[in-house]
Amino acid sequence: MSVSVSEVKEKMVEKAQETSQQAADVAAKGEEVVPQQAKTLFQRLKSMGYKRWALVLATMGGVVAALATPVLLVVGLPALVVVGGILLLFSPLILVTSPLWIPVVLFFLTVGGGLAATVAAVFGLWWLYRYFRGPMPPGGKQMNMVKEYVRGVMQRTTGTIAKKGHQITDAMNITTPST
Repeated sequence: MSVSVSEVKEKMVEKAQETSQQAADVAAKGEEVVPQQAKTLFQRLKSMGYKRWALVLATMGGVVAALATPVLLVVGLPALVVVGGILLLFSPLILVTSPLWIPVVLFFLTVGGGLAATVAAVFGLWWLYRYFRGPMPPGGKQMNMVKEYVRGVMQRTTGTIAKKGHQITDAMNITTPST
């Protein structure tokens, strides 16, 4: 189905006439004619489809890459040369003292790991205490929503399985012993 140019022109003229008629009607009533407010950028972005979003994001990525490349060349190349030179200068010292570095690094990793585990355990216990005893902790409402959702799914599943079991026993004429 193709649309000719004359049909498109006719539709545009009809739309323009309708709009001008509406404006004339409003003016005849004595009301103020206020043009529609333009959409904000956020509203325009929100109303876009996923294909247009992909186009916008690809364009933004290209712009960022185009701007970042010269910056990386200007800053990155000298930084690479300086850090590489320092590493080259101090590599004999690092190699000779490496037996001393290994225990120090392992000690700090062990202490850091133990400290991180302790902090995580204290935070977890604090969260559990507030969830069960005190005011609701951050994320507690979402936890309740998930718990209620899982409970509902379990009840629906149990009901469906019981119903299917009754249908099967009725279809097979199996009698269940009464208690």
